[in-house]
Amino acid sequence: MVQEEYPPPTIAPDYESLWDINTRGQEMWYRFDNWTGDWGNPALLEFRITPYVGLAYFDDTNDGNYRDSRPPVTTVENFNLVPPGTYPNLFDPTGNEIGNFMPAFPFVVDGTGLAGGTVILEMVSADHCHVMGASPIPGSNPLGIYFDLSAPPPPYVPALPQEEKLLSEYGKVFFYFWEAIDPVTSTVVANGYITPHCDTNDAAYWTNTGVNVALPNGAVADLYFNYIPGSSDNSHEIVLETGIFPSLVNFSHVVGGFTYNYEVELITYSTPGPSMSVLSLKIVP
Repeated sequence: MVQEEYPPPTIAPDYESLWDINTRGQEMWYRFDNWTGDWGNPALLEFRITPYVGLAYFDDTNDGNYRDSRPPVTTVENFNLVPPGTYPNLFDPTGNEIGNFMPAFPFVVDGTGLAGGTVILEMVSADHCHVMGASPIPGSNPLGIYFDLSAPPPPYVPALPQEEKLLSEYGKVFFYFWEAIDPVTSTVVANGYITPHCDTNDAAYWTNTGVNVALPNGAVADLYFNYIPGSSDNSHEIVLETGIFPSLVNFSHVVGGFTYNYEVELITYSTPGPSMSVLSLKIVP
């Protein structure tokens, strides 16, 4: 598949973003790397990843009527007019039209490079968010792994077709729960939540939505979106408030008396090459 290139949509000085309601429909590339060594390397760790998916954009009014903010503004779904149970994950839990995050089925980037193993996993599809499938990519995603919402843990329920459709058109991954696993002992040696860095304290770019959310680690976060009244460059993208989850984590693991140092990082970028979100685990000095 040819990776299309787009102008770098730098929303804020510290945040180069893929998500913009005005360019919704462009290819969205997600990439996952495990650079901890080949099979047999004592430093090798498996990288297990659980994405949390939600609606990526806010229309400036939390009234249950979810709108596409591009002129002319149109209703995408009016949650107030559908029976309870129509959106058991995306609306019913809070009654808010945004901030309802669903965990996808975890997948493993095992770092071995062997047949059936993965060092780099790339994910793309014709959809805005890859919850209904992904295009097989020889060498980096031959099985077409995607953000599978069919079997989430309680209290979530499997996503209904209308939830998958809405997320496929207007969703994104907000954050991940990652686990670094010793492949010999199956021990989880480190884990945590991670999200891209974005300074929501910068009022020149970010406005509080007035919606806060309870996150799976027990934290409560305000949601911000890229909207400044009078600006023609608003992307309407939603992000978590600064400081809730890190974008970079370091940890160590001892094998055979030797200490190995690792780094987990989540970045988004638009240049060089295609717009992409990259979550990586690697050895560092």
